[in-house]
Amino acid sequence: MAVDFNDSESRLEYLGEKLDDLMDGINVNYGKILMDELVRRLEHTVSDFNDEVKVLINSLKANKPLEESTDSPMTPNDQAVEEGELSEFERRLEELEKGHK
Repeated sequence: MAVDFNDSESRLEYLGEKLDDLMDGINVNYGKILMDELVRRLEHTVSDFNDEVKVLINSLKANKPLEESTDSPMTPNDQAVEEGELSEFERRLEELEKGHK
């Protein structure tokens, strides 16, 4: 079965099938309530992940850095990037861009 991960209904059906397989042994003890809660949490997690990936992709397409969160401390790599040095990821992106020109 091909799964369209862009379609919410298809994702839910896929997750439901996989969880049914995993839950066969313990379903007698926990039942439908647990299954519904697991599916709800997984769908929420997948949705959050998709939103974060979209932001990342759009940022990369615009060739601009992501906005820094004010509540997270800066790592030495963040400081180096702020001082004008490229991160390892940015260097690799530059190399890829040069290779495609």
